Amino acid sequence: MSHKVRKESIWVKMYIIALFFCGMGMWFFIQPAHSKKIYTNAALNRKIESVSVKNAITKNDILSQYIRERNKMTAVWNEFYKIIKLKSSKTVRSFEKGFRSVARSMKVGLSRTDNDDGSVTYRFYSPGENYSNVTFMSPKKSSKG
Repeated sequence: MSHKVRKESIWVKMYIIALFFCGMGMWFFIQPAHSKKIYTNAALNRKIESVSVKNAITKNDILSQYIRERNKMTAVWNEFYKIIKLKSSKTVRSFEKGFRSVARSMKVGLSRTDNDDGSVTYRFYSPGENYSNVTFMSPKKSSKG
C-alpha cells in the first residue's frame, strides 16, 4: 500500500510542477504584448502631438482632451481624445499627410470621419484597440476641411 501512495504522490508533484511551468510560460507570453501596447500608445501620442505642433497648434487651440484607460487580458493601454479648434489659416488637410506618415511608421490604422456637425475626426487604431481620436472643429461651420 505504501508503494501505491508513493506513485500517486510522484504524479501529483509532477502535475504541480507542470502547472507551474505552464503558468510561467503564459506570463512570459503575455508580458511582451503588454509592454508593446504601452510603448506603441505613448510613442504614437508623442508623434501625433509633434504633427500638431508643426501645424502651429497651441494649448489655446485645444478645446478638450482626456485619456481613457483600457485593458484586455493581455494588455493595458490608454485611448487619447482631443478636440482642436482650427485656425482660419489651417485646414484639416494640413494634418492629413503628417497623420498618414505617423500611422505608417507606427504600423497602426488611420481612419477619417466627416461628422454631421462639420468636424472631422481622425482615429488611430489596430484591430480591437483604439489608440487616439483627434477631432478638428472648423472656425466656420460653412468651411470644408
